[in-house]
Amino acid sequence: MFSPNRKYSLCFLPRAIDLLFLSQKHTPTLQLHYSSTKNLSSGSCHSCSNRMASSLSKSGQSGSLSDRERTPSSRISTILFDLDNTIIPTKKADDITIKKVSQKLTREYEIPVQVANDVSEAYLRRFRRCVENPRMSIDDWRILLWAKALGEEYEEFAEEIYGKWKKLRYRNMIMSEETVSLLRTLRKQYQLGLVTNGPSNSQWEKIKELELEQYFDCIAVSGDFTYEKPDPKIFQTICASLGVQPFECLIVGDKLDTDIAGGCAADLGITVWIPLDDVEAEVLSHPNPQPDFIIKDISELLRLLGRPKKNERARGKGPVKPKVRTSSSGSNSGSGTGTNTSPPQVQLPSTSSTSQSTTTVSASSTCTKLPATEQGDS
Repeated sequence: MFSPNRKYSLCFLPRAIDLLFLSQKHTPTLQLHYSSTKNLSSGSCHSCSNRMASSLSKSGQSGSLSDRERTPSSRISTILFDLDNTIIPTKKADDITIKKVSQKLTREYEIPVQVANDVSEAYLRRFRRCVENPRMSIDDWRILLWAKALGEEYEEFAEEIYGKWKKLRYRNMIMSEETVSLLRTLRKQYQLGLVTNGPSNSQWEKIKELELEQYFDCIAVSGDFTYEKPDPKIFQTICASLGVQPFECLIVGDKLDTDIAGGCAADLGITVWIPLDDVEAEVLSHPNPQPDFIIKDISELLRLLGRPKKNERARGKGPVKPKVRTSSSGSNSGSGTGTNTSPPQVQLPSTSSTSQSTTTVSASSTCTKLPATEQGDS
């Protein structure tokens, strides 16, 4: 556990921050999570260039179609969701949380208002730049970030403040009732998959803390693979695992350069973009790559697809029975409670035998940097 009196702790941080733009090189565990037997045969990768070249200009208005040929919604059997800022309000939650923590610093610890604001913003900056350190648990790493932000005068409160921040963060990050209702409704007819970029432990912590496994048939976190969105391999892997062809899938996400570009590269049937509020007008009117649909809110998916019929649900046809491991999944920090109906872990064919909670890290790696194209922890 973190101790402010341990000299190495605070001395280590500047070097960690200096190296936070280094990419982590390790041998990942190739894993997906499932709630039923899936086809584990691998699919071939498709080049984005062919499909993108065939995409013509469109009006850019909400819900409008491009002129290229796309899969009719009636043939969609599977819906793939991005995580951060798509089904959970990660960026908004972090911004709200840090303001509330700043207020707590003044009210409960008698830290001057301006100092409290500076401390909170400093922590959030460092956290977003370097969300994990493979040499430490994610809890100890975050406590260390708080200690550095608080400075010598207040660092003794780092662990206590971190606990308050984490509790507030997940309270503000919880899915809305509308999103929960949407997922439950869609799952009556469609297979649902979750495909997210980001470090494994941080992303799985969110999934566990927010009890998201109960809503999805398959979950893929890029930190468990050697590739991430927009690489088509991650989409090809989840499609094969669900026993469906890419053209049967719809992808919905907030990032053009990961979710939409990746969907195009993998030749998914339909791409749906939900732009964030701070997207520039020029990008909004001329998105590149161009999605098939632009919607303002995730609830509009029902309008695009038509309301699912009761007790009717698409199923994968995968004949291959996966090897199910009985060990539990998630972050190695020990955080998160999960649910009693969590899908079992499935080990995909791989040259790596490392379990999900064990990461092989090169000696030079100091920090797991959040990909610039995916605001996984921002």
